[in-house]
Amino acid sequence: MGGMRILSRACAALVFAFAVDALASDVVATASNGAMVVLHDDGRWEYHQNNSKIRDVRQSAIPEDAKFNVMVEYETPERVRKNVRLAMEAEYATEEEILDSLRNIPKGGYIYFQVKTSQIKKGMPRKLTYSLYDGSKKPIFKKTAYDTEAVPSEQNGVSNLLVVPVYGQPKSNVMLARVEARDGMETLDIDIPVR
Repeated sequence: MGGMRILSRACAALVFAFAVDALASDVVATASNGAMVVLHDDGRWEYHQNNSKIRDVRQSAIPEDAKFNVMVEYETPERVRKNVRLAMEAEYATEEEILDSLRNIPKGGYIYFQVKTSQIKKGMPRKLTYSLYDGSKKPIFKKTAYDTEAVPSEQNGVSNLLVVPVYGQPKSNVMLARVEARDGMETLDIDIPVR
């Protein structure tokens, strides 16, 4: 009796499989990991596009106003000293005033986190976390700020999101700048050659 029941279920499954094959060429199935996939009649398969768990991360799928390109610029302490001296000489400052200003320049220079001004949307602020690493896993600098707090830079059409003074001499030849958005869900790492 138990064998007949198994045999009848197997026949019903076989008939159902043939009916599905005859009626449709594509079958939507659930994989062992829970993802919905489409099985094509030629043996190909792909993720089911209506599955809310699947995100399309192709460049063409990202809207233009959602793209956010951050640039990082490093200014050496020598260049900062030269620019400060030139600016103060243009204002006819005394040598003592110039030397006082030069003492305040950080030993490691400045790192600028920048963005094109056209990307900043006043009504849609982005919360970004900026970090600097100097050859170790622990950041030497970390700060969270909104992109709407950016200030115009000396370059036309570019705004400074954050200006970071590097007070000590960099220990490594290449520093790592990290920008995180959405609580670490989006991360951008940029290598900064400092020597």
